[in-house]
Amino acid sequence: MIMVTAKITAKPGERDNVILKAKDLIESSRSESGCIGYNLYASTEDDDVLMMLEQWKNQDVLDTHMKTEHFKAFGEVVEDILAGELDINVYSVDDS
Repeated sequence: MIMVTAKITAKPGERDNVILKAKDLIESSRSESGCIGYNLYASTEDDDVLMMLEQWKNQDVLDTHMKTEHFKAFGEVVEDILAGELDINVYSVDDS
């Protein structure tokens, strides 16, 4: 299994807007073949920070996900309301 964490830092006052724009990404991603989980969490320490936690069957399905229209569209619609680049980490998880 592959786990992805994506730290999203919104510009001040834009957190709710990022959440709204993420809804289509989350719903569409959850329906993809090989998606185990796709959730967005809010920081309890910083109102502008969100964390996307994704779980994928394997690297191939993650690679396919990153080519989807909903994935690309999310990056485009939030570009101007983020404080900086996404902080993305990818982990391989042993299923045993």
